[in-house]
Amino acid sequence: MKRGIILIFALVTLMAVLSSGCTTGSAPVPPTPAVPVTVIATEPVTLTATPPTVPTTEPLQTLPRERQVNLELTKDRPTSEIHLLFQGGPGEIFTTKILMRVYAADGTFTEYVMSNGKKPIPGDEIVAPGTRGNDRCEVFVVSAGTRYKVMDEPAPGGGYY
Repeated sequence: MKRGIILIFALVTLMAVLSSGCTTGSAPVPPTPAVPVTVIATEPVTLTATPPTVPTTEPLQTLPRERQVNLELTKDRPTSEIHLLFQGGPGEIFTTKILMRVYAADGTFTEYVMSNGKKPIPGDEIVAPGTRGNDRCEVFVVSAGTRYKVMDEPAPGGGYY
C-alpha cells in the first residue's frame, strides 16, 4: 500500500514538472518594432530652444597608420572636469604636441596644451574645467610637423548623482 502511494506521488510530481515547461529552453522572442505615436496638442505649447551648436572649425582627419596614437577623452560626472589622457601608440615618436579646445555650452572656448607644449609621453593628461551643460571637445595632434584634428566629440553634461 505504501509503495502504491509513493508511486502515485512520484508520477504526479513528474507530471507537474513536465507540464510546467521547465525541462526545455525557450527560444528568444524577437522584439516588436516601436509604433510611432502622434501627439496632438489642444493648448498652445511653448518650445524651449536649444543653444546653437558651434560650427566645426575644420574637418576630422585620420592620422597615417604609422603615426596613430591612443587618446582617451572622458568627463567626470560629479565635478564636470574633462580629461584627455595620452596613452602612446605607434606614432608617439612622431607626436610633438597635443592640443585640446573645449567649447562650453554657451559657445565660448578655451584651448589647452598637453605637457606645457613639450613632447608628450604616455600617461600625460589635460584636465580642463567643464560645465554642467553639454560641452564639446576638439583634439589636435601635431605629428611630424603637420597638425591633424583627430577628435571632435560632445562631452555630455556632468551633474550630481
